[in-house]
Amino acid sequence: MKAIIEKQILEWKEELAKQVKTKEQAEKVLAESNRNILMIEGGLQAKELLLNKINTQSQENLKKQVKTNKNN
Repeated sequence: MKAIIEKQILEWKEELAKQVKTKEQAEKVLAESNRNILMIEGGLQAKELLLNKINTQSQENLKKQVKTNKNN
């Protein structure tokens, strides 16, 4: 009986070590994915702001042209 219990304890310790390693790897993948998501979101936000600025400047330029044409 003692040998059976000792064998089971050893098997469980091996399985525990395996599960801890799997968890650590999964946490690394999660952290990397979170970093990538933040970088992509930041890039999107920057490009959207740039696009809005370009659109605003284009509208202002059109208004200036219309005003100039009316004055001529």
